Amino acid sequence: AATLRSSDESFLKTVALRQQAEIALAQFAAQHASSHQVKQLATRMMSDHQKANQEVRLLASLEGVLLPTQLSDLQRKKQEKLLQLSGHEFDRAYLQYMQQDRDQEVDEFEQQAKILHHPELRIWAFGTLPVLRYHVVAANKMASGMQVVFPQVRSHKSGL
Repeated sequence: AATLRSSDESFLKTVALRQQAEIALAQFAAQHASSHQVKQLATRMMSDHQKANQEVRLLASLEGVLLPTQLSDLQRKKQEKLLQLSGHEFDRAYLQYMQQDRDQEVDEFEQQAKILHHPELRIWAFGTLPVLRYHVVAANKMASGMQVVFPQVRSHKSGL
């Protein structure tokens, strides 16, 4: 990992944890959501995050970075809270989680992509942004259709 700066390695580890959390939650949502549209979004999320997870793991292995395999306490608590819900309550909470988490993730990716030093990791981060922006727009659109209102939210419309 001599060519990888600690900030780049930290980004890889954070992204790997986030991918794992999103895959697990999307799998649950795809099976347990009450809305067909939420199930479709969850299936898309699962697919997109599985692809990103494979790419992150490849980049990490090429640089000799060991990625974490367990979710953080915060991620675990967020998921446990969602998994206790069912029906429309779950759908609503999942969409809210998706929208707010994606919004934060897009902000972090935009910031990190600008300062990453490793060229391939930087290219990957910039290449991942359109997918993350799509997730925000899709969650917003679906939430709007289900009349779910999120407080203090902005929409990522650029890059689509």
